[in-house]
Amino acid sequence: MPKKRIIDFSEELNDMQTSISDLSSTMERLDNNAEEQSDLLKELERRLSDIDPSFIAEPAKFSEHPFKVYSSQYFLEQSEEIEERITQEVHSNFQLLPPMTKLDYIVATIIGAIAALVDILLVKIPKDVTYLGKYTQEGGSLTTWLRTLGVNEDGKLNGFLSNLEKNSKVSFDASTKNAFTEYDREVSGFSPKTHRFMSLGHDPLFGLLFGVLDIVNGRISLIDSKGAIHLIPIEKYQNPTFENMIFAPFLWISHILSDVCTKMGVPAPGWGLTQLLQFGEFGEKDRTVADLARYMYLEGYDLRHFISMGTVPGIVELCTRIYYKLTLEKSDPFTLTYSKDLKEIHNKIRLQKLLFTAHTTATGGNALKIVMNQGNPLAFNYPQLIAFTKQSIQMSVISTRDKTTEKIIRNREQINREWGNNYI
Repeated sequence: MPKKRIIDFSEELNDMQTSISDLSSTMERLDNNAEEQSDLLKELERRLSDIDPSFIAEPAKFSEHPFKVYSSQYFLEQSEEIEERITQEVHSNFQLLPPMTKLDYIVATIIGAIAALVDILLVKIPKDVTYLGKYTQEGGSLTTWLRTLGVNEDGKLNGFLSNLEKNSKVSFDASTKNAFTEYDREVSGFSPKTHRFMSLGHDPLFGLLFGVLDIVNGRISLIDSKGAIHLIPIEKYQNPTFENMIFAPFLWISHILSDVCTKMGVPAPGWGLTQLLQFGEFGEKDRTVADLARYMYLEGYDLRHFISMGTVPGIVELCTRIYYKLTLEKSDPFTLTYSKDLKEIHNKIRLQKLLFTAHTTATGGNALKIVMNQGNPLAFNYPQLIAFTKQSIQMSVISTRDKTTEKIIRNREQINREWGNNYI
């Protein structure tokens, strides 16, 4: 099947070829006649010279090159050349991923570096620890301050949260195996310190779903330290009241609020799912990813520290967007609609590239922080990794987007510029 051409000149070129070929044939005949006349004149000049040697004739000027006859092959080659140039121009991706300026790269990198410094100097780790028994490492001041909220000087919940705790008892808050003595499966690693970490109802991200289901069914849903999933009925909550079933979402919210400010707090969003990651061999004890995640929670890696760590990607997002707004070019009100749309697309892509550059720098800074802390996993910035992953996916989507409309607009503008250059 012949390749479909973008612009087909076949009919026009055939007509032109016929006309030019006829003209070339006529001019070739005239050229032959001119050569015959030239030979005749030269013969006359020779005879005149024989009669009168003093006769010197001015040399006749005739074309030394015959008229060029344009063949079918000539037009075929010209058509293919034009087709190739048009195809290359139409399908080129020039500026479809608009470049950043040197200033953009510098500012985005500086923003990422500032965020990394905040991570290293302010966020630090959840609390003071002696890592591996020999490295004394200081906890972050922001997390330390957050731990003072909602509690009195004795570390007990204040009056408001204490009342919430008393009035929001739920089935998924069972903290020891004594709550389900008749359950015949082994629940590994379950204890008062880990029950919120393992209980899916305590997760701030999707705990509302599991928490409501647990309240309605009088059970606790959890993932133990070996990655086993358990749905355990709690005898005390087997007959939930109608009010508790109707107001289960509000009961869940009240219970989570009362738990946030406790000593162990509630886990970071999605952190409980790490118990499914039963692989890897890290450190001297060959811990799995699940083991490391559980260790981190027990050392204070909870929702409060998650909020503290969130300041790092927050700084990146805020500062980058401010810079973007300050450097955004104002659109000309008289610009055509399609040009405005293309400009808007390119501006959005530029913003995403700025964010990607800044988040990459901040993530690199967190890697440096982990090294500076002798590989302590508590130095890992979970929110920053989420932000970097999200931005990486966004850049992949941008790079693989359908660019047809943008190419059409770009080509239309290129045609307009060429016409302007040639006829102005």
